[in-house]
Amino acid sequence: MARLGIVWRLVLILLAALILVQLITTTVYFWRREQAFDARLRSPIADQVAAMASLVDEADPLEREIMLRAFNSQDLLVSITADRGAVLPEGRPLRPMEGRIRAELPALSPPRVVVVRMEADIEQSRRLPLLSRLFAGKVAATVGLSDGRFLHVLADGDLMPRLFGLQPGFFAGIIGFMVALLVIVLFTRESKPLRLLARSVQDFGRDAEPRLVKEAGAAEVRVLIRAFNDMQGRLSELMRNRAFILGALAHDLRTYLTRLRLRAEFLPDEADKDQWIRNLDHMGRMVEDSLTFAKVSFGADREARSDLAQIARREIEERQALGLAVTGNLSEAVAPVAGGETALARALANLVDNALKYAGNAEISLTREDGTLLLAVEDRGPGLPMAARDQLGQPFQQADAARTKGTSVGGPQAGAGLGLAIAREIATGLGGDLVLGDRPGGGARVVLRMPAISS
Repeated sequence: MARLGIVWRLVLILLAALILVQLITTTVYFWRREQAFDARLRSPIADQVAAMASLVDEADPLEREIMLRAFNSQDLLVSITADRGAVLPEGRPLRPMEGRIRAELPALSPPRVVVVRMEADIEQSRRLPLLSRLFAGKVAATVGLSDGRFLHVLADGDLMPRLFGLQPGFFAGIIGFMVALLVIVLFTRESKPLRLLARSVQDFGRDAEPRLVKEAGAAEVRVLIRAFNDMQGRLSELMRNRAFILGALAHDLRTYLTRLRLRAEFLPDEADKDQWIRNLDHMGRMVEDSLTFAKVSFGADREARSDLAQIARREIEERQALGLAVTGNLSEAVAPVAGGETALARALANLVDNALKYAGNAEISLTREDGTLLLAVEDRGPGLPMAARDQLGQPFQQADAARTKGTSVGGPQAGAGLGLAIAREIATGLGGDLVLGDRPGGGARVVLRMPAISS
């Protein structure tokens, strides 16, 4: 499972905290309200108006006076008049609430009047017109009574609990969510330079090709990006100079080796001639390895496409034709990967050469694992020294002499220690890796891990 980045981690923490706080406060509020009110009081203002109208309908004039004194409070003004519109304000109608009140009262003929309006505070409307439409200042209700008079109710104060049975903090929580979303957007914007920098660091570590990052964000982030861009340029230049010097030396040495080999052909003593030619051929292979390493150090061709299964089959057939102990077990018929065929063939050939050199045999297998192709080369030799595995695969590093069995064609010969380094350079340059390990039952196992692509 892919790990979440820093932005999404902080986003999830923030959202989880807000949701938890909102759930706790809402649960506590409803629990306390259920204890204080009847469970049917889901819309307090509508239920209160319907209850008051029912009581007033059944009361005599003296009882009505007593009821009005009981109904009225600092936030609730109740009156009974013969005028239908005495306290009815001009405001937005609340149709669902009108229907709820009408449903709670006995039907009259003609149908009783039920009107509910929401009125905004005048001063608030002038200063904050948008908010005044969302949060009205007052709710006024007029209900026709059975004797032809009208009950007028004017509710002020905390309207949200009166209208919806929700505490004001619930809507404050909604506003908090909106603010949190704004914070998330701003944080994502501010962290974008860091995400680009992390991606550039990862890409630069893969193939050492500079990927300049645009300077943006806070002052400290800009300084970090500028320093990294400068570092990329210097490191890339150093690596190119190293590869250039290595390639130039190898090129010049190859010229002189060619001349020496021509002279060796004319030596009169056959034994001396064979020894000279064998040594010069070995030196030539070392020079060729150095040239190859210099080339792959400049970066791999990621635009090219190759079939790793076909490369493996060809390597097996060619080695078997030479009578070498190379076998194969390829479970994948087609294995497309990024990279040039020449470079990938060279990487596999180096792994097979190492197995033949140190063990005299090699077994090539190709499997797929979660979108990754595993090209393994195994042998039945003495294995790879555990203490030397960190160094193996680095330029000019070789396994201990105890691993050499002397069974390779032409006898054991010291190399430049570039075989595994070239294979690893090719693999990492194409987004893969080289893994050194042990073969079950004894021997070495070297795995070329390459990301599979669609054909």
